[in-house]
Amino acid sequence: MAFSANLGGWIADTLVSKGLSVTTVRKIMQSIGFLGPAFFLTQLSHVDSPAMAVLCMACSQGTDAFSQSGLYSNHQDIAPRYSGVLLGLSNTAGVLAGVLGTAATGYILQHGKNSSLAFITAELSPSFQEDKWMVKTEDFQIGGLIFKS
Repeated sequence: MAFSANLGGWIADTLVSKGLSVTTVRKIMQSIGFLGPAFFLTQLSHVDSPAMAVLCMACSQGTDAFSQSGLYSNHQDIAPRYSGVLLGLSNTAGVLAGVLGTAATGYILQHGKNSSLAFITAELSPSFQEDKWMVKTEDFQIGGLIFKS
């Protein structure tokens, strides 16, 4: 992932230096960071060997690292002086959604009579699902389509 993140940064810098707008470069890098992992995670259901599964996971993480050239550098573009604080606040909001979604799903499954509500909550928190890869893949695909437009 460290290699891919540096490669993505180098590609992003090269594209900006060749005249592409910063916004376009951020969208390209974020699209690779969303759609690349979505592709490789969908391939996990088709592999037969542990080595191929590890390769798919490594490629998924590698392409996910391209989002650092899209999302994480955006804080520096928006507010250079306060980029650290801004990144901390946005990461906190993202982590809280995962924590609260997982806790709510567990509560609904233990105390609720209608389990369909748990599936709606589980979609908000992909860490709960038994089939994590498919939920994660959907999140990457939806995010890629939204960010690309």
